[in-house]
Formats: sequence, C-alpha cells, structure tokens
Amino acid sequence: MTLRLGPGAMVAAAFIGPGTLTTAATTGASSGLALAWTILFALIATVTLQELAVRSALATQRDLAPLAREFGGAIWGRWLVAPLIVAAIGIGNAAYQSGNLSGAAVGLTAFMPDRFASAVLSLSAVAVILILGNRYHWLERVLVALVVLMAVLFFGLATILAPEILSLSTDRLAPRFSSGDSLLVLALIGTTIVPYNLFLHATAARRRWQDAPLSEALREARLESFVAISMGAMITLAIMAVAAVLLESPSNQSVLNALIDRVDDRLPGFGGPLIAIGLFAAGFSSALAAPVAASWAVCGALGLSTDERSAAFKTVALLVLGVGTGLALVASRPQALIVTAQAANAMLLPVVAGILLLIANSQLIPHPWRNRKLANVLAASIILLVTAIAGTKLAALLSAN
Repeated sequence: MTLRLGPGAMVAAAFIGPGTLTTAATTGASSGLALAWTILFALIATVTLQELAVRSALATQRDLAPLAREFGGAIWGRWLVAPLIVAAIGIGNAAYQSGNLSGAAVGLTAFMPDRFASAVLSLSAVAVILILGNRYHWLERVLVALVVLMAVLFFGLATILAPEILSLSTDRLAPRFSSGDSLLVLALIGTTIVPYNLFLHATAARRRWQDAPLSEALREARLESFVAISMGAMITLAIMAVAAVLLESPSNQSVLNALIDRVDDRLPGFGGPLIAIGLFAAGFSSALAAPVAASWAVCGALGLSTDERSAAFKTVALLVLGVGTGLALVASRPQALIVTAQAANAMLLPVVAGILLLIANSQLIPHPWRNRKLANVLAASIILLVTAIAGTKLAALLSAN
C-alpha cells in the first residue's frame, strides 16, 4: 500500500501552530523534559480520537456535526448536542484563534518592533478578505511549507544540542506531575488534541476516500494519520528539548522573543529570522483554518449550510475571527493568552470526545464499524484522564480564590 499524506497531514499542520511553539517552549524552559510524557499521552489520545472521527465519517459518508445532531434526535439533538458543539467548537475556537493571531503577530514584530496591535489588525483584515473571497487554500500551502522549514530547523537544533540535553539536571529530565504542572499539561494536551481537528479530519477524510472501498479507505486513513500525527508530536518534543537548553536561564523577554534571540545566537543571521517567519506562518495558517473548521462544525450542528460560499458559513467564520481578534488585542501578555487558550481547549475536549464516543457506539454506524471493547476502554480512559487533570486545575483555581 502506498502511503500518501493528506487529511492526517492537514491535522498535524493545524496543531503545529503558535500554541504548540509557545506551550512546548514554555514547558521546556520551566520544566526541561520532565513533562515530555504528556506528548506521548497526547499522541496516543490524538491518534485514538481522530480514528473514531474518521471511521464514523467514512462508514456513514457523513460529516461529524450532522451525525452528532442526528444522534441526539429531534429534541436532544437540537437543544443539547448542538449547543454543546457550538460552545465547545465555536467558543473554543474563538479563544484558540486569539492565540493564532497573537503568535503570528509576535513573528511579525521580530521584524517590526512595537507593532503588535497593528500586526494583529492587519492579519485579521487579510484573513477576512481571504475567507470572504474563498482564496485561503492556495496561501495555506505556502504557509505550511514555511512551517515545515521551521520544524526542520528545530530537528537540526535538537540534534546539535543532544549532548547538552542529555546533561540536564535530573529534576529537568525525570518524569513528574504535580498540581502546579496542571496548566502546562493541559496546554500541551490542548495544543495537540484540538477538538476542531476531529471535525476537520472527518470531513477531509470523507472527501478524500469517498469513492474507495471502506476497508481499504480505513487502512490508508489510519496509517496516514498515525505517521503524520507522530511527526507532529516529534516536532513538539524537539521544540521542548531545544527550549530546555536555550531558555534554561531566566530572561526578561517573552518566551517566544527569547527563543528567537537564543536560536539566532546559535545560528547567527538566519536562525532567529527563520523561527520568526515560521511562527508567523504557523499562526496565520491556523488563523485561516480555525474559523473555517469552526464553521463546518457549528453550521453542521445547527442544520445550516456547510457550503463555504453560504452566508451562514461565512458569518460563523467571521464571528470566530472577530472574537479572536478582540481577545488578542486586549491581552497584555500574548504568551499567557496562548498557553491559557490551549488549556481551555483541553478543558472543552471531554465534551466533544464524549459525543464522538457515543456516536461511534450508536446505531448510526453500521455494525461492523462500530467501536469494539478495546477502542471504548482506550477512548474512555483518555476522556477520564483529561477530565481529571482539568478538574485538578479548576480545583486549584477555586481554592486560590
């Protein structure tokens, strides 16, 4: 079987955004590789949940949001399932979008200092034009290519810095978890297992393999998804490892600006600019993808048109973009906003994953393709663990107040 990258690579490209760069760098700077186990968990969880979404879409040849609406029935689908999806995807993506725009703006301000607000507004204006004109697909390919260059740079740096990484102190290498780590753990999970990617992947896979035999389509989709998402997890680990060495000493700068400067110190003249360009590309590509994916999910859940040219579709996309722009402008610390947005994403994840798990076991899915016991145990364990970590963080916040 020939492996061709497609929908799974789209998912990996979507989660390698400024959230991943910021969260992985922040974690590496503060904890070294002590929380690297979170990336392995997030990889297993992402592959598991994306497989449920893809299998449900391919087995029914329907997108995930309409399936969820039908699963709830005439009453519950309209008054419970649809509002849950709108809240988790629509509101969650608005927060996520603020991180995308902030990250892209930080990348630009490496070349235009003190222009953060102007960069956010300019990027938002360009995004509005591209979304209204359905012109964003060609630009995404260019941006993804720049993100790949940045990823290659981090792999190279991690290889060069391997001796220094291995010589880190034991407390920065030994796996650990405490209540104080819960925000970063949630952020690492939320930047990898992105709820809107479940809807994005399901739709892309259905369109990609709609004419192929189901068993063959599932084999290809599973392998392609595993390879692409594993590559994304390795990029996250490389960023964390590089930051663990380069950002170990305290800095008065934000983690992103400090990372750009420290990489430029190691690779003078091109290291820092390449990180900045990659950060801009990662942020802006995600800033285009997130509103579109949110529209697919929200419009499908509400029974509205999911045609990208429809008024309903564009209205939802622009609302997500507008709220994200507002949050990015009012945030005084872009780094904190990005990490918090990823953590909020993880807190919303159990809602979407729970609905997906119920659908995968329902009569909407033809019997041979419904969940089996192992898949149910794995998915339920993932949902319970993420819920427990989120509960730990919420309890800590409540006790602090």
